Amino acid sequence: MPDHVLTEEPLQFGEGGRLFGILTTPSDPRRNAQELPVFVFLTAGLLHRVGPYRLHVRLGRELAQMGFSSLRVDLAGMGDSPPHPGLTYRESIAADFAEILSVLESRLGRPPLVLAGLCTGADNATSLALREPRVVGMVLLDPICYPDRGFRARVLIAKYGNPHRYLAWVKRRFKALARPSVTKPQDEASVDPLALRDLPTREQLREAFELISERGGCVFSVFTDYARGYYNKSGQLGRSLGVNGYKEFCTEFYWPETLHTYWLELHRRRLMEEIKTWAGHYLRRA
Repeated sequence: MPDHVLTEEPLQFGEGGRLFGILTTPSDPRRNAQELPVFVFLTAGLLHRVGPYRLHVRLGRELAQMGFSSLRVDLAGMGDSPPHPGLTYRESIAADFAEILSVLESRLGRPPLVLAGLCTGADNATSLALREPRVVGMVLLDPICYPDRGFRARVLIAKYGNPHRYLAWVKRRFKALARPSVTKPQDEASVDPLALRDLPTREQLREAFELISERGGCVFSVFTDYARGYYNKSGQLGRSLGVNGYKEFCTEFYWPETLHTYWLELHRRRLMEEIKTWAGHYLRRA
């Protein structure tokens, strides 16, 4: 989709053309385009390359107006990319990333990279940053975060210090007494969403952040309502990692009123504006 601002090119690449993605580039690249990182949007869960509510599409196009190229790609088993037979999940991600590096090199040379992902996409961005020195930035939406020193105290305060909790309990008791007792089937028990993710350890997360710092890059993190079970105060990620100079290269937000997939346009707009402001660091440095 060429226009006066950007060009979008569909790519079928990898062994047997098994991967599919969209490369978005500025129509009039900056003179220092080789110094700017390329954003790679990683798929998450069952979402394909467009992202939740077309977030990756819109963000990629707005970043192109700033001078950044980007690739939004269906990893194996998602969207238009068939699964890898015979490979474990981690092996499949590693194989896909090798193909992504190859196709970007054929189109754009060997630019630095920013890996962006929501949920499992954030987990994969972290693991890939550990192995690829060209990764100089990460956009992590609801990544894992481990408890800091005050986490459990804040949980207790929120749980037992809220009078609405007790009012709700009384209402539930009255309703329970007014109707016959029903045993909840065991298969209706809630499932911990984190149990479905291939999470990096605290040590791996810390190492990834330290490597980004050593490479002169930046990290952007946002935690939403989804993360309430493991994140409950702004700045917890930095405190739990204890990385030297964290605030100098990391941007961290806590938006508990925002849902995991940013289904409100207001929240999507805020996220995109914050990411664009953060990305401005790379323009100033270049």
